[in-house]
Amino acid sequence: MANAVITGSSKGIGRGLAEEFLRRGHNVVISGRNEEDIERTVTALNASAGPARAIGQPCDVTQKGQIQALWDRAEREFTKVDFWINNAGHASARHAVHETPDLLVHQLVDGNLKGTIFGAQVAVAGFRRQGSGALYNMLGGSFQGKRLTPKMGVYSSTKAAVWKLTQYLVDENKDTALVIGSISPGMLISDNWFEEQKALPAAEWQKVRPILNVLCDYVETATPWLVEEVLANRTSGKRIVWLNNMLMMRRFFDAFILRRERDLFSRYGL
Repeated sequence: MANAVITGSSKGIGRGLAEEFLRRGHNVVISGRNEEDIERTVTALNASAGPARAIGQPCDVTQKGQIQALWDRAEREFTKVDFWINNAGHASARHAVHETPDLLVHQLVDGNLKGTIFGAQVAVAGFRRQGSGALYNMLGGSFQGKRLTPKMGVYSSTKAAVWKLTQYLVDENKDTALVIGSISPGMLISDNWFEEQKALPAAEWQKVRPILNVLCDYVETATPWLVEEVLANRTSGKRIVWLNNMLMMRRFFDAFILRRERDLFSRYGL
């Protein structure tokens, strides 16, 4: 039985990952800013967890002291931490760089980048004391700059920085027993996704809907495979990719050549 800490896991992708760790018999520490959300999530997770257990801890990842408290709680409850996933963050696809509001810039940079840096500092220090552990940072769209996604310049810049940060962490820990990796989860339909969708004008939504039906997935579709890959990986520097180029090409072929169209959004009345 292993023990996993997942930041930003009271909902969305983080919660999906937590459910899959539990389903496989591993303890999980979930976190988020809202204590009531955490309590509800822990109750729900433990209702069907089996021998494994979920606990929760409020944590604002922009505050390093709170991240340290999250580690300390996990260590106190479960003795050691085997996996740490820096999942907390925010995505936005609504503004060109020069039009991005100051508050949103702070939110993206503080949560996505500073939060990942602080989380990595706490996790690596703890893993080095233990002598083992695996850290995974969550990547996002256009992080390598090969394809530019419109209106995601600030968000993608934070994820590009997380990618570079992860490379440094791999190099700095190459002579240790630590595993450092990253996760590219693809475009999963989560709470953050719905916030962005609601901001789209109706005409724009209808325009992008066919492409999103190709690219998106439900959280519960991707997270079982992602957790299996995390549990199986022993190689530092690995990037675990859900929506890889081969899968993407096959989906476009199915949708626009074979006319096998997916309909992911009818379940939400969209």
